[in-house]
Amino acid sequence: MQNDECGNMSYPSHVSHRSYLRPSTRWLKRALPFAFVIAHSALGHPADQSEMRVRPKPHQLEIRLTFNILTLTRFTGIDTDGDAKISMAELTAAQPRIGTYLNQHIQVEINRQKAMLGSGVHFEPLWPDAAQTPPMTEPEYAARNVDVTFVQTFEGKVLEDFWLGFEIFEQTGPMQTIHAIFEQDGRNEDVSFSVQEPEYLYDTGFAADPFVQESEKKQKGGPSFPPDEDMPTRPVATLAAASPHAAPAATAAGMPTATGASAPSGNPAVTLASPIDPTPAPPAPSTERWWMIRAVVVMIMLVVGRKLQLSARARLVSSRRRPRPR
Repeated sequence: MQNDECGNMSYPSHVSHRSYLRPSTRWLKRALPFAFVIAHSALGHPADQSEMRVRPKPHQLEIRLTFNILTLTRFTGIDTDGDAKISMAELTAAQPRIGTYLNQHIQVEINRQKAMLGSGVHFEPLWPDAAQTPPMTEPEYAARNVDVTFVQTFEGKVLEDFWLGFEIFEQTGPMQTIHAIFEQDGRNEDVSFSVQEPEYLYDTGFAADPFVQESEKKQKGGPSFPPDEDMPTRPVATLAAASPHAAPAATAAGMPTATGASAPSGNPAVTLASPIDPTPAPPAPSTERWWMIRAVVVMIMLVVGRKLQLSARARLVSSRRRPRPR
């Protein structure tokens, strides 16, 4: 208890001995940790961001993954001598183990059948003069990226759809994200993989593509025209000239045969087709126009069908992500 200048007694207050933060400063101090967590979750650290580019074709699937060295060290041990540095020799020696890890932890289904990323894998460092790089220290791991490319080729079947499921987030941590771009027919589709959305099913549309089906028929040696159309028949006279045994049969049937055609000299096993007349008569104009009209109609139908398919694919891009059928 103390006396002031006027002689009044005053009692010390416990409030005067506390130090308080200003309201704005106190709020900022409490909010900073939460803001950091939210920003880190939304944006992610550059070390936790990976890239993927997928290029599907009717008979091939190419998947290129881009990881930094820090992420690769989470897949398998690379620093074998334990000196906290990674040399290019150590990184090269770890490539088979990295390929095995990715095949085991990135699940693939092609046309609803269990598959792999591929047995062949190609590694490519993405910094200049990689072969002459001195041993890299730990702060450099996040700044050095490596492309890991898998390519699969399919024989006798068309790539209709494929499913990818990532099981790497247990090793990389929940902050890891993979930004993927699917490239097909000049169109790009962005897809993000994370611990919340680790899988994705992609429909190529090749099974219903008329141009792909036409190419399949040509590769298999089938007719390039619709099966319900009749093939133009070869003139009987030409067949008779091509085969010496066909002339008696044509004569017996009352059909005209070629005259003045003699068998070629030389090897008797070789049969040359000789025209029945040096100036053969052209086909009837009506038949020729009819075939031209039908060919034009088929081409128009193919073009219109292709445009309708592309427009439908553009509208339904967002519906490609759907739950995997169990």
